[in-house]
Amino acid sequence: MEPALTARLFAISYLQIIWVLLYQKYISKKQSIILSSILSLIIISSFFNVVPYLYLLLFIFYTTLAIFIVYHVDSWILMVLTLFLFNSVVILSWLFTYDLLNFLFQLHVISTVKYQSLVPFSLFGQQAAIFLLSLAAKKIDDTYLISDSILHIRKRYRLQSAIALFFLILFIVIRQLAITYFFVKSFFYLTFLLLTLCLIVYSTAYLYSKYYQQQQKKEALFEQYNQELEKIVISDEFRHDYRNILLSLTDYIEQGKSQEALQYIDSIADYSKDVLNSDPYMGLDNLSIPPLQGLLMYLVETCKQEHLQLHFDIPERIQEYDISIRLIDLLRCLSALSEYAVKETKRRAGTTLYVSITKNARQLRFVFQNKAEQSNTIQTIDSITSKKNYKEHGLEDLMKIITQYNELDLFLQSDIKNFSVLLTLQRDP
Repeated sequence: MEPALTARLFAISYLQIIWVLLYQKYISKKQSIILSSILSLIIISSFFNVVPYLYLLLFIFYTTLAIFIVYHVDSWILMVLTLFLFNSVVILSWLFTYDLLNFLFQLHVISTVKYQSLVPFSLFGQQAAIFLLSLAAKKIDDTYLISDSILHIRKRYRLQSAIALFFLILFIVIRQLAITYFFVKSFFYLTFLLLTLCLIVYSTAYLYSKYYQQQQKKEALFEQYNQELEKIVISDEFRHDYRNILLSLTDYIEQGKSQEALQYIDSIADYSKDVLNSDPYMGLDNLSIPPLQGLLMYLVETCKQEHLQLHFDIPERIQEYDISIRLIDLLRCLSALSEYAVKETKRRAGTTLYVSITKNARQLRFVFQNKAEQSNTIQTIDSITSKKNYKEHGLEDLMKIITQYNELDLFLQSDIKNFSVLLTLQRDP
């Protein structure tokens, strides 16, 4: 097949993958349009038979695609896995259509006349196959939440991703050489190797992401266990001293030393405040979503390091079915808002951060503020409206996520002393 025609067919295939499989989940609408423009340029250029220029445009396309995926999902692992998936879909679509027909012809299994008559059908079948494979891959990903699960891995793994990407490129180049010089066995071996490698890499990343989430859940439970154990120890100490406390108070009262008795009561209250005060983290038990619970436990540790008091208000149980968008996108929003809330609390020389998660029949409400009373009239403020200010406050990525969903709304209120942040999420009816 002529290189120009091959480039044209690949470009058409890539257009289908972009809009069927990658759009919204891996790349944004704007990025999809840019990539489509590059592919359209490849298709137009292919009619002028400028082969070196076509190879350059394909290289630009692959590089831009990788950059866009990292920029959109903020995950090197998912970028590499997406390229593996991208390549596997393309290989499978060609393998059982044109490639099979071509090898049968080269091995003289079918005649020239029959080959020429079947080529148009094989090329049409290849395009249909890539569309169906893209739909199938999207359906599997949506059903088992594979990419969402992988996105929970916080580590970058840049080196490992670069090594995996290197081997992917290496095998693709060697496989292309096998096609060019007609090494049939090598071609099929490399095809099998590439598909197997894709399956292994994807499975390993998915299983590791599940293990990672289990570890997060264990850490959250262990932290809660330590807090409860600390309460029990303090309660036991207080119960052990209870008899002595009563005897001491009785002595003060019998001797008429009321002032000393009051001072002693104050010292007891100070000593037992950890037992008498309500648990500020008690609401975390109402979260049935381990990743969200882990995120808030991380906020707990951050506030401890920054010497801030943290109070949660989660009066109702929050289940995963209450979340109407991708969980990972919600976590990224809340992570950005948590960092912003800690910075704003410290900037105002505050000592306490209040976080509430409430729900009603229509929406979930996530509130971060440095005042105890919850504001019901939070409005957008003028000081954080431009892209520059969003970037300065670390909310630029947050706004990119919010613009992708009609269900999400962000409201901010700020003055010299106080600030409030409200993130609302519309629930599925």
